[in-house]
This record gives sequence, C-alpha cells and structure tokens, in this order.
Amino acid sequence: MDWASFTIGAWTACMLAFAAGAAGLYFVIGRQFLLWISARLLAIGLLAFTFPPMAGFIFADPQALLVARLVATDVSIALAGPVMATYLERSLGLNHLRRLFWAVFPIGVGLALCAPLIARGSVPLWVHSAVVLVMVLMMTFGLWSAIRQKSRPALFQSIAWGPAIAVGLVAIYSELILGGPLPFYAQAMLAALMVELIVTPIGIGDGFRIVQDQRDRALVGMRQATEASALDPLTGIANRRGLEHHFTSCAVRPVGIAVLDCDLFKRINDNFGHDTGDRVLVAVGAALGAGENIFPARMGGEEFVLLLYGEDWRRDAEAARRNVPAVVAQRVPELPFPVTASAGLSAVLAEETLETVIRRTDRALYAAKDAGRDRSIALTDFRRHLTRLEEVA
Repeated sequence: MDWASFTIGAWTACMLAFAAGAAGLYFVIGRQFLLWISARLLAIGLLAFTFPPMAGFIFADPQALLVARLVATDVSIALAGPVMATYLERSLGLNHLRRLFWAVFPIGVGLALCAPLIARGSVPLWVHSAVVLVMVLMMTFGLWSAIRQKSRPALFQSIAWGPAIAVGLVAIYSELILGGPLPFYAQAMLAALMVELIVTPIGIGDGFRIVQDQRDRALVGMRQATEASALDPLTGIANRRGLEHHFTSCAVRPVGIAVLDCDLFKRINDNFGHDTGDRVLVAVGAALGAGENIFPARMGGEEFVLLLYGEDWRRDAEAARRNVPAVVAQRVPELPFPVTASAGLSAVLAEETLETVIRRTDRALYAAKDAGRDRSIALTDFRRHLTRLEEVA
C-alpha cells in the first residue's frame, strides 16, 4: 500500500469513528444536532472514496464516479443546514436563521437526486455548480448572521467549515469562469475537511462546558435558595425548617435541647418600636450562636431553640442564655434595662422526634417563667407519672 492510500484510509477511518462517536453521544445527551453531524460525516466519508487513489479501486466507470462524487458533495452540504438549525442556542431565538438553514437541506437533496442526469450530460455541470454556490452562500450568510448574535456554535462551525467553503468557492470559480476543474482539488478539500474534523469536536466540547457551567450555577442557585428557605431572614440563624432538617439529617444526634424565650419582650416593641425589637432579636441570635457545640434556631417571635452537642450540655446552654444581656446591651445600647431570657432544658432521648422533645421541654420553660424569669430549669426525670424540674445554676 502506498503512502497516499494509507493517508486517505486513515483519514476516512477517523471521519467514520467521529461519526460513530457523535451518534453514540446522541443517545447519552439527546441533542439532535449530533445525529445530523454524524450523517454529514458519513457523507464526507463517501466523498473521500471518490478521490484518488481510492476512487481507482472502487469505481471502474467514470460516470459512476462522477455520480458518487456529486451525490456525496450535495448531501454533505445539504446536511450542514440541519446541523446548524438544531445546533443554534435556543436562548438566542434566531428562528429566521433556523428556517434558512433548514431550507438548505431540500435543495441539496434535490440536487443529489439530479446527479445521474448531470453525469450523463442531460443537465449542464454549471447548473450544479450554480446551485451549490447558492447553498454555500445561504450557509455563509446564516453563519455570519448567527455570529453577530453571539452564537458560539456558529463561530466554531464557521472556523470548522471555513476552509472547505473557501476551497469550494475557488473550485466553483474555476468551473464557471475558467472553464476547468481546480488543480489539486481533492488534496485541498481533504485538508479542509480535516480542519472540520478537528474543530467541530472542540466546538461540541465548548458547548457541553457551557451547559455544565449553567447547570452548576443552577444547582448553586437551588442550593442557595434551599439554604435561604432554612434560615431566619431576620437573625440569619436557622428557622424551624432548618432546625428540623438539621435535627433529622445531621450524623451526630444532639444530647440535649434548650428552648429559650426573651423575658417581657412585648414591652420592648410597645415602648421602643418594632425596629428596636428586631435589633434585639438579632442580638439574641448572635449571643446564642456564639457558644461551642450549639446549633441555634429561631422558632418565631422571641422564642429560640438550641440543639446541644457537648458533654456538659446544660452548662453550655446556661452560658449561652447568660450571654444574652451583655450582647443585647452592646448592640442595642439605648435600652434602659437589661434584656434577659428564660430557658427550659431537656435531654434528647434515643429515637425521639424534635416535636416531642420540644413539647416536653416547653414545660421546663413555663416553669422558669413561673419561677421569676431570667433562669434555666431542666427536666431531669422523664417517667410517665413523674417529671422532676431542677434549676440550672
């Protein structure tokens, strides 16, 4: 086998492998343009067999060779239209350009059907060249217009198809104006099509990268929205939804829980306004979230819940509660009295739901309120008929 036969064989093998890869990728991601690219590459593979030296082994009849070359040329150009019609970004609109690209397909297929007539001389060859010129100009105009609208697929395919379009235009000029075939047409066209074989996959990869980036941004946005829906918009700590999610999904189960309530909070709103009351709640959230081994959440109004994970969880809860007056005084200095909090504490039992433990701990909170406020009281016995309360020092 000579070098030319080896080169054209290797070139054709690469083209067919790319066609098979594009078709296979369609069944993975479902993008229709991949099927059209695959079909176009098969047509280009047929075109390669009409060039020397393969043509001499396959086609003994010159007329059959001409028919095959005309059909392969016309079909490959015709398929370029649907490639772009299905490849353009939907987000850009460009429906008029899609119609233009689709119009190339029936023209090319119709011209391919006329190949036997052209090969026999029933239709002049210049008619074929003129129609090919029309299709090439339609594709060129469509690509140029799409590039002006910032279409990246159009940009990549313009680079991929540019050399083949240039060779085709020069060949048409040679046939229509100079009256003869273009010297070294086969070599020039094969080299131009090799550019397409290199650039088109790059363009496809670029498109997938953009889609992946958009998908990643969408996932980030969804995650941020989910996180935002689990956060209290005023204090920035978890809301009830965030508390429930943390309680059920965290790998480590809390050992204790505290339910806190700001003492006499209504007088703050009544005497200083709701804006000041909101600032107090923000300060309380900051105070409760400052401790270690604590997951704070705001249940609504002036009620907060702490999930406690430390070994000495009652001491941690009491330290967080006692931190409230100092932080509020620092952040809302215009208040003439300290803002205190009362808390009910309880251990979290195995397999216990959040709703159950909060309901039980509320009894300790009410006891703290009844005992004079500004204190923590813990439940220390959970037997059905006996619930013992103990003040936390």
